[in-house]
Amino acid sequence: MAGGKGFEWNVALILFAVLFLGVSDTQLVPPLLPSIAREFNVSSGQAGIIVTSYSLAAAVFALFAGPLSDRVGRKKVLAGGLTLFTAASFTTQHVTTLGGLVIVRTLMGFAAGTLSTCALSFAGDHYSYQQRGRAMGVLSMAYFMAFVISAPAGALMAPRWGWQSVFVSLAVLGIAVLFLVFWKLPEGTTRHSNRLQLPAFHRHFTKPDRLAGMIAAFLTSGGLVGYITYVGAWLSDEQNVSFDRIALVFMISGIAAVGASPLSGWLSDHAGKKNVIIWTNVLLAPTFFVVARLGWGWPLWAGIALLGIAASARQAPLHAITTEIVGPEIRGEYTALRNAASQIGIAVAAGISAYAFDTAGFRGVSIVAAAFTALIPISCIWLRER
Repeated sequence: MAGGKGFEWNVALILFAVLFLGVSDTQLVPPLLPSIAREFNVSSGQAGIIVTSYSLAAAVFALFAGPLSDRVGRKKVLAGGLTLFTAASFTTQHVTTLGGLVIVRTLMGFAAGTLSTCALSFAGDHYSYQQRGRAMGVLSMAYFMAFVISAPAGALMAPRWGWQSVFVSLAVLGIAVLFLVFWKLPEGTTRHSNRLQLPAFHRHFTKPDRLAGMIAAFLTSGGLVGYITYVGAWLSDEQNVSFDRIALVFMISGIAAVGASPLSGWLSDHAGKKNVIIWTNVLLAPTFFVVARLGWGWPLWAGIALLGIAASARQAPLHAITTEIVGPEIRGEYTALRNAASQIGIAVAAGISAYAFDTAGFRGVSIVAAAFTALIPISCIWLRER
């Protein structure tokens, strides 16, 4: 574990690259969906099954990969996930039916669940709690960097070389990251047992701090994704903003979030992870509400940028504190369960937000997001700060 020595940037950057691959794979699909639907002669709604199959596979397989990494080591499972990710990405160019694509995307979902769970667990093992906020800040940049880079890149590549070329590019990146993991990522310092046993997920629901970590993840992801899902529709339908300008708004938010992520991680190491989580959510909850009431112009742009900063700033300390709740022997198991809670939060908030948008417009969605976010500081009462 990296303790009193200087911060190991090489490990953090390799884990960032791993997480960036997994997140990019999800961000690439929305701009490619119309092209995929045309190729297979189906509607975009029917083609959307590749999103559902991917997400379910990622959530379910993480519950297997996390405990497995506790037993045999993070690096081995991480390398296996990258190998599967690369192979499935290359296979995409040979798919000729939507059913075949669903199978390939399910395999990529298996890999993505492995990458996310093992990367966060590895960082929890390798960095001391005093440095973990900074480490998680570097890793958390992947969530927003993929949003700024991967989605626009996919939208540009698909019309020129076909949507399959985007996944082939991901496969090439996967090979490069796999090389880095094999040759540059250190072996885990935690002693793992080779004896396989069934994970005891139920025990995490009986511990207040572990349950609080899962609830915080549920609320954090759910509130944000539910809100972001309808920003484009709100600007387009209610404010008549062009697609290019909407893309610019998302880019502003993404760039602000990328810059805030490592800074918030550093701040949480000095001011306390719990404090940063609480106060960023206290700031974020009313910002959701206010931005939904702004018209097109610089106040809206500033508000969107502030949303990106606050939403990003809470990620690193939340990852840091929840990886410290349990010991390294079950860290993968708990991280997998926490990630599953995050995915369930997205599904629940998306359903509620859909109803709110249809009945009350984007202001209704803002109330849902603000409510989810306002509950996070309450859940922090049971989180332990070491």
